[in-house]
Amino acid sequence: MIIPEDICTEFGLDKQKIVSVQSFGSGHIHDTFRVKMHEGGDYILQKINNKIFPDISLMQLNIEKVIRHLKKSNRAGERELEMLSSGDGRSYFRDEDGLYWRMFVFIPGTKTYDRISSPEIAFEAGSAFGNFQQLLHDFDPVSLAETLPRFHDIYYRLELFEEAVRNDSEKRVSEISGEINFVRSKSEKMHRILDMGQKGEIPLRVTHNDTKINNVLFDEYDKAVCVIDLDTVMPGYIHYDFGDAIRTGAASADEDEKDISKMFIDLKLFEAYTQGFLGEVHNTLCQAEKETLAFAPQLMTFIIGLRFLTDYINGDVYFKTKTRDHNLVRWKAQKKLLLSMEEHEEEMFAILMDIERNLA
Repeated sequence: MIIPEDICTEFGLDKQKIVSVQSFGSGHIHDTFRVKMHEGGDYILQKINNKIFPDISLMQLNIEKVIRHLKKSNRAGERELEMLSSGDGRSYFRDEDGLYWRMFVFIPGTKTYDRISSPEIAFEAGSAFGNFQQLLHDFDPVSLAETLPRFHDIYYRLELFEEAVRNDSEKRVSEISGEINFVRSKSEKMHRILDMGQKGEIPLRVTHNDTKINNVLFDEYDKAVCVIDLDTVMPGYIHYDFGDAIRTGAASADEDEKDISKMFIDLKLFEAYTQGFLGEVHNTLCQAEKETLAFAPQLMTFIIGLRFLTDYINGDVYFKTKTRDHNLVRWKAQKKLLLSMEEHEEEMFAILMDIERNLA
């Protein structure tokens, strides 16, 4: 059995100076440990999930490139991610059991949140992801590999959905004819952003692709320090990052809330996040991006909801579930959130345009 303390030595740490290696954080993908040292200067050790990310070297290369560019572009004095190299010079280590590991410098005095609890936190989160975009605006996204190909490709997600419906492997389709019809009624409008990108009307950018609030580090004063978890940095459209941040951060309830009456878009959180985000990127975005940004939360809510529903039809083979209907519950919550966004679409657009005018 591999002992984490032994893995630490592969990244140059002195085993005699390690106080403890303990599980850390609430992540669901990797196994994460905080390595405490006698003389301070702690570290984060991760066992990387190579089932979700089959090409570790490609993923790590993406992260290395982005961290290097962030360091070059960042304002002096700001704390940022730093990865350690293993003995062979790579940013990861493969042990004798074929498991992959990596190590980061622990950023002291920081914390994360699992929910956006106030407009102030929403503003800081928006600023953090906006700053991330701003620092990378001159980075060539084509130089990054697609570690999860077609991740937010709406055509691909709809293909997988229709395939699941045709196969009906778990005989669940007859239960959800109304949900299937709803997906089909909304699918055409959801092509909008990808179609614009393919026509060259909006630029390809470096996108984080996992813009949940718990991927922002905050200091003791609740000011954003930096963005973390760069596993899914890939080429994409800015709508993906902004849209998913609003889907997760400005929703009034958890994504698996059973009582869908509790689920709606919180416009105060939307406005605060948008204020922080546009405050960083308004000089970088083209007009077409600005005019379609308010639609982005609808797109991402539909895509993620569609993935939940597809997984339900397939028998819950991707997302972890607690009950037979867990993925269906998730879908219905996302459907309700989407309907709320549609109801407030004009208001969300007006809020965004008003913020943009004030920043101009």
